[in-house]
Amino acid sequence: MRWNNLYLAGVGTYLPEQVETAEEAVAAGRYPAPRVAQNGYRAVRVAAPGETGPSMAATAGRQAVARSGHVDDDFGLVLHSYIGHQGLDFWTPASYVQRETVGGNGPAVEIKQGCNGMLASIELAAAFLASHQETSAALITGGDAFRLPYIDRWNFDEQTVDGDGAGALVLSNRGGFARIRAIYSYGDSSLEPMGRLGDSWTDAPFQDGEPVGVAARKKEFLLNQDLDLEEAIEKIARNVAFNLKHALHEAEAELSDIKFFLHQTISESIAAHAIYGSMGVDRSTTTYDWGQDLGMVGTADPIFGLDHVIATRNPEPGDLAVLQAAGAGYVWTTVVLEFLETPDWAE
Repeated sequence: MRWNNLYLAGVGTYLPEQVETAEEAVAAGRYPAPRVAQNGYRAVRVAAPGETGPSMAATAGRQAVARSGHVDDDFGLVLHSYIGHQGLDFWTPASYVQRETVGGNGPAVEIKQGCNGMLASIELAAAFLASHQETSAALITGGDAFRLPYIDRWNFDEQTVDGDGAGALVLSNRGGFARIRAIYSYGDSSLEPMGRLGDSWTDAPFQDGEPVGVAARKKEFLLNQDLDLEEAIEKIARNVAFNLKHALHEAEAELSDIKFFLHQTISESIAAHAIYGSMGVDRSTTTYDWGQDLGMVGTADPIFGLDHVIATRNPEPGDLAVLQAAGAGYVWTTVVLEFLETPDWAE
């Protein structure tokens, strides 16, 4: 959808201090050595004991709010997204983030859309701000801490490595450092079995006490006798390109116009083929090489990329950026934004 009065007013990020390298994980027998070159990840950040996805999200959220120029009373909505365990069962992490950031009486809602959670939240928050003119801002956060025995960050999936951290955005209908030109989301539920096949239903989370993983499910899906493997791979690639094409069209832009292309920190092999190969994205416009020291940080990768661009690449008025993500299920979201100014906090 094309947007004319929707802005990004603030960005916040948080990374834990502890670093765990791929070399250390290989030496400890936690990560197969051949995957280092195949996937490209060099290191991840590791949350401190007691540091949770929501607590890190609240820290990032406070930074985004402080940078935004908005006061607490401006916020009518808080959306919090995540992938893994948030520290407690039967609890409301979105309300915790709200309480620890802007407070107020607006709804606080969790968004569970896999790695696409934060970008999906942008589209939902945009609709909220358009239909609630009495409020001028929405806070969007995402945070995760991946811990054993529940999640083995180095083996949860054969093609990704999960890093801890959090990101936040302030969306505004009043103004900001960038204007969102367009948002486009596209889903394909025929790929849903990729995250389910090979496992049976359980009565409770973490029922067998073994680390949760999706690698075996993906293998079962791809080896299913009723599935054409090449067709499935082609479908994913086609849907990614379709999503990007429509977002750019609605933003009245071409891929060659994009100064910064901010995508998830997926594996090197997938990025080289799907992003830089078939889609033709110029790698130098991305923050991918920098992100290989962070891993896939839950739902927040494009937000980390945006914050890094603002801090290190001096975006100028008129520069266009794409934020793109995919969530298993599958849903893809692409956001096209135009910088209006270099934010004060970048100086």
